[in-house]
Formats: sequence, C-alpha cells, structure tokens
Amino acid sequence: MKNVRKLLKIFLIVLFFVSSAFQLNATTLKLKIVDSKTGKIIPARVLIKSADGKSFFPPNAVTLKIGKEIWFMSPGKSTVEVSSDNVMLRVERGKEYVRVKTTLRLTGRKEVTKRVLMRRWINMKALGYLSVENHLHQPPDKIAANAAAEDLNFASILDWWNGTRFKIPKGKSNIRKLKFAGVTVPTAVYDVEIEDNWGATYLFDNPKPFPLSVDAKRPHLFDVMYGREKGALVCYQSGWSREVLIDALLGYVDVVNVCNNNFHMHRYQPRSRYSNLLNVKGFPIYPNTPVGMMRMNTDTYYRLLNCGLRLAAGAGSASGLKETPVGYNRAYVRCSPNASFSDLVKTWREGKNFVTNGPMLFLKTADGLHPGDTLNVHGNKKLKLEVKAISDSPLGTVEIVVNGKVVKSFPLVKDVKKFNGDFTLNVSQSSWICARCTDTDMLLTDKELEEYRSPRVHLFQDPNRLRYAHTSPIYIYVNGKGIAVKKSVEEGLKMIDAFRKFAIKNASKKYRNEILN
Repeated sequence: MKNVRKLLKIFLIVLFFVSSAFQLNATTLKLKIVDSKTGKIIPARVLIKSADGKSFFPPNAVTLKIGKEIWFMSPGKSTVEVSSDNVMLRVERGKEYVRVKTTLRLTGRKEVTKRVLMRRWINMKALGYLSVENHLHQPPDKIAANAAAEDLNFASILDWWNGTRFKIPKGKSNIRKLKFAGVTVPTAVYDVEIEDNWGATYLFDNPKPFPLSVDAKRPHLFDVMYGREKGALVCYQSGWSREVLIDALLGYVDVVNVCNNNFHMHRYQPRSRYSNLLNVKGFPIYPNTPVGMMRMNTDTYYRLLNCGLRLAAGAGSASGLKETPVGYNRAYVRCSPNASFSDLVKTWREGKNFVTNGPMLFLKTADGLHPGDTLNVHGNKKLKLEVKAISDSPLGTVEIVVNGKVVKSFPLVKDVKKFNGDFTLNVSQSSWICARCTDTDMLLTDKELEEYRSPRVHLFQDPNRLRYAHTSPIYIYVNGKGIAVKKSVEEGLKMIDAFRKFAIKNASKKYRNEILN
C-alpha cells in the first residue's frame, strides 16, 4: 500500500509539471468572426488543427467530429488555448460565404487576436430563396448552434427515428424559435424518420410526437398516410427506396431527396448495392464513384417523374448520425424573405426550389416559368430556357434535362465559376424540365483531402471533390395528356411486381392484405 501511495504521489507531481509546461507553452487565441459587409459579429463553424492532427476548441463548445477533426460552433467570439506553434485555421459558414483556410504562426506568443472577415459570394435571401434540409439527427441545444453557424434559415429535428430519440421541451407548437449567438432558426421539433427495408421516409413539419410504434413489418404506406392526414411534408430519402413508387403513385409523397446523405463534406459513400434494392432484372447498377452515386440519385428520381408523378427535389445530410455539417445538402426554396415555416412547407411541396451541396442553380423560361410551375399548351410549343449557375469553385457541367434525357450540355470555359446560358426547346409531348450542374471543390490539397477517407466499415466513405445542384421540374402538359415515358413506365411496372413479392414476404398479416390491395 505504501508503494502504491508513493507511486501515486510521483505521478501527481509529474502530472503537475507536465500541466504547467503545457500552460507555459500554450497560446491564448482570441477569434473574432465578422461579416465583411455589415461589420457584425456572426456565428460560424471553426477548425483549429495542428500539423500532427490535434484539434483545439473551447470547453463546453458544441462540436462536430469529422474523422480525426473536431470542429466547433463559434458564436462569433471565441477564446481557445492552443498548445502548438503553428495551426491551420478554417472558418466556414454554410454555402454562401467564402471559406477561410489559413495558417497561424503562434511560436513564442502568449496571446494572439485573429479577426476573420467572412465575405458572402452570394446572398440567396436577397435573391428570394430560403434554405432548409429535412434530415437532421440533432437535439435542440445542438441544432440551434449548428443551424446558426451554417446560416440555415429553417431546421428540423428527427425526434423519432425508429423510436423517440430526444427530450423535446414542452411547447404549444411543433415550431420552436431556437436561438444561438443572436440568430433565431425556426425549427420543427417532432419530425420523423422511419428507416428499414421498406425505405427511409421523413415526415417534415409533423405537428405532434409520432404515435406509431416501431414495426419493421409495417409498410411505410401507413406512416405516410398518417403524415398526409396531419399535413406533414412527406419525403423519401431517394428514388431507390423499395416503397417510394407505390406510395408516390397513391399520392402520398411530396419530395424525393436528390442531394441525400450519399454525399458529405469532402466525402461520398460508395453504395452501388443500393442501385436496385428490389432486384429487378435488367436495372442498371451504378459504379462506386462520385459520378456513379450522383447518377444513382438522379436517374432513380427521373424514373419516378417519367411515370407522371409530380415530386419536388429534396435534400438532407443526416448530420448528427453522419459526420457532416448541418445543411451540407440543402434545399433553397423560392419564397418571401419573411416566409413562415408553413409557407416554406407549402412552397417546397409545390416544387419551387432547387437542391445543392455546392453550386447555386437557377432555371426559368423567357416568359416567366420557374421550377414548380405548370404550362398547359395545345400543339407544339417553343420554350426559351434560361439557366444560371454560380459557385465558389470551378464549374464542371451545366445541363438541361427533359424527361430524363440531357437535351443540352453547355460548353464551359476552364475554371469558370459563373455561367449564364439559354436554349430553345421544342416541346411536342408532355414533359418535365430540370437543370443540373456540377463543380469541383478545390479548397483542399490532395494530401488534405485524403485525410477524409474513412475505414472500410458498413458505410465507409471515400474522399470527394464532386458537388452538384439540381432544380425541381417545370411541367409542360400538351393537349391535356400526362407525362409518361415508355421505358420508365415499363420499369415502374416491374418495380410494382417486385415490390408485391417483397411485401408478401415482409409485411405482417396485420398489413399484408391492405398493402397488396
């Protein structure tokens, strides 16, 4: 016992001197983050990292882990003790601000004050758009800080994800005005994700705590019927979920996520096995590349639109479950700067939006049609389409898609970050029209990017520079006919047959007859 006490005493003495040495060598870094135009202090997401990979952040800060990095949400003023001579400083605020990445040399300095100017490269609110996403696994205290630091205008809390997840404070409404650093973010707090072999479904703006039990043998039809009855926006994670076509044909789906959690900041998930979950013979299997995964998201969305369905493009990041910032994948909805949460939901349901994880994208016709709008014509119609893409990184492609086919791919000058183009489309059959674009994120060096590779586990991630944006459709109906692309309709019929077999095998007796009917 005496030896143990002696060793403990030596250990405490050594610990004291090591701690003292740490304090002597530490630099107090004072950050001040300022909007370059308004001069106001603004919240942002910050990374302070030494060459050996250690991250520094204030005690009690809301943090975000990405691989070995630990970012923190700064209210605009932060004090951090840094025990390294030189550190990389990164400061980011959502999609609309120029990202700051610099090296700070702290050798021999007790205290350093760093003023970081954040400059908007675009102001979407001034252009008539508000930002939102539908897939956030964050509790109220964290979502407030994350959404404010990411300049997200509206947020959502998936309080129910195959069971209740968070303790939501009592309130009269499901919409709470969460605050952080003087920024208020209206947030829906009772939202729902049902995720199992049937698919991944979100009930956005769900008005009350979800009353249904967890039941993997219950088709999602019964969940989306409940959501529609309560006025929630019904969203599917993707067009490759097993049940999405059935529920959409029955009129219970509003949104399909084209920018989904296959894509994270500087990463993507190679998951080609999701290409054909119903094992329909002859369906494509997409390669495990960034472009392949983007095509898997877009092509399966196109198949649904080609079956005559009206579905808005959606976006979600799964932050809180996945290591990526809140709002990395987000929707920009065209509505008033003073829109309420219900206004936003109504407008998103109408498809007046685009989705992005990088570039900004705008589509309209010369006579004033935008995504979500409808035009009924008799006979042929010439439409002049105007598309604009702008990014903080070099654009890769800008394209117009009609009924699932690229009808125009615009030539781009190398390293261009802004593009305006027009194209005249001859419409002779009922059609949907979208625009899409890509960019190449060049913020990080190849060596820095490689650090974002994750271990080969269940849903491993590889480094990625590809980012993209996609609009919801403009709909043109010719001679009163609906949109029906033969190949997609045939594929849809095969999906229905395959889903019937899946339902027979997987639905419990309680639900089987109704889902089969």
